[in-house]
Amino acid sequence: MRTKDINKIDKIYKASLALILKEGIAGLTMAKLAKQAGVATGTLYIYFTNKEELIHKLYQKLKEETVDRFMHGIDGKSSFKNCIKKVWMNYLTHRLQHYEESIFMEQYYRSPYISGNTLAIAEAMKKPVHDLIQKGKEDGLVRTDADNEMLFLSMLGFIRELADEHITNVYPLNATRIEMAFELSWSTIKK
Repeated sequence: MRTKDINKIDKIYKASLALILKEGIAGLTMAKLAKQAGVATGTLYIYFTNKEELIHKLYQKLKEETVDRFMHGIDGKSSFKNCIKKVWMNYLTHRLQHYEESIFMEQYYRSPYISGNTLAIAEAMKKPVHDLIQKGKEDGLVRTDADNEMLFLSMLGFIRELADEHITNVYPLNATRIEMAFELSWSTIKK
């Protein structure tokens, strides 16, 4: 059996993300992927049994990396608003710097490929932010008339739209717009 080359796997993942951004998960085929990655189609099958296994493994890899990025720099010493702002900024930065990954993860999350186990992993990713929001509620800083998921989604949806509009040059972001956007999100969730 041939040894698997980590660099080749990364190359395959990058080519997968580029194709998925262009054609969606449904448009990804092993033949197109081989061409995009510059490898023989047979080589793909050394690394992955089929397209489904490839996208499952890619999703799991990206989920692990993403959780670390979202919660980077959060500590218990900062004020609640500063912690929420840090998470908010981390989400925005991730979306802007890892756009292809973000698009893939959203498509996968809403696709028939997602399994119950993978869905549970995706939902578990939200827990640190939900816990932070819950702490804000307990401290009397966050509105209590909406559940934690709704408050989380109100921020996340806005961040996605901002990043997408920036990426497509419809609404370029700058420091002033980013600060105003955060303050709008904050005003939505604060008590």
